[in-house]
Amino acid sequence: MSSLLCFQIRNYTPLFFLAVVTGVSMSPSLNPGDRLVVRRIKHPGVELMGRIVVARDPRENGNLVIKRFAGLDGDSFILLGDNPEASTDSRFLGSFASDSLMGRVVYRYFPLNAAGRIR
Repeated sequence: MSSLLCFQIRNYTPLFFLAVVTGVSMSPSLNPGDRLVVRRIKHPGVELMGRIVVARDPRENGNLVIKRFAGLDGDSFILLGDNPEASTDSRFLGSFASDSLMGRVVYRYFPLNAAGRIR
């Protein structure tokens, strides 16, 4: 006699998700059309300093922004674009709430000639 073990994973959130760059705020590091792998973050902190991250846009529900983690402001975060003339970031929006940070960019998979780890 054989038995079958069945279970359901509740509240499962994937460890990674994909993102596409749509603007020039992170040029020259990232360019429009770049496709990225993003690792979810549960407890963001100073270890992200200088890393490229994805956060919820505080102006529009559902949209995401890709910026560089530039610092802590109490329980919130300072996020800046690499191209200040073209970036709407913490200089204009203020600090980002800690629960808005979605993940850290770890890999660019397209375009193929620029594919590789993002540090």
